[in-house]
Amino acid sequence: MASAAVRALPVRPQRRAYVTAEIARYFGAVSILLVGVVHAQQYYSAYFAVVPTIGTLFLLSFVGAGVVGVVLLAPVRRLGRNIGDLILVFAALGAIGIAVGSLASLLVSEYMPLFGFMESGYRLAIVLALVFDALTTVFLGVFVLMVARARRHHGASDARPTRLTTTTERGSR
Repeated sequence: MASAAVRALPVRPQRRAYVTAEIARYFGAVSILLVGVVHAQQYYSAYFAVVPTIGTLFLLSFVGAGVVGVVLLAPVRRLGRNIGDLILVFAALGAIGIAVGSLASLLVSEYMPLFGFMESGYRLAIVLALVFDALTTVFLGVFVLMVARARRHHGASDARPTRLTTTTERGSR
């Protein structure tokens, strides 16, 4: 028996998709939290708090990233699968919006003034922001697509044709 081949149990495709979506969700949550950390560090330590408009946007990015990151890490599916998925998808879309907005603003400010401020060069904070913005977008984009795919598949399997009863069947009951 020691030389018998070990067979792996088949993994259901739905389970694999669920695990992939959850991994993407948690990696995306950590990525958006790190986007917030970079913005907080720049706001408080690099003195962006004194830069008009840009400083406020850094603070709002930090707060927004913190809120959606915590929601993405929270066990909201305990509220029910439908409402949990809805909350998670909205949080993921919010995080993607923050990351894409941050990325676009950073790229624009490299080539032209944005609200009177222009970046120059790629210091560590900029590189980290670019990396975490991109990771957030990819991971949470995968998560949203996997949830949408699972919901579509789940909804199709729940749809049962209804049986129409005739008047003779109703009378015999």
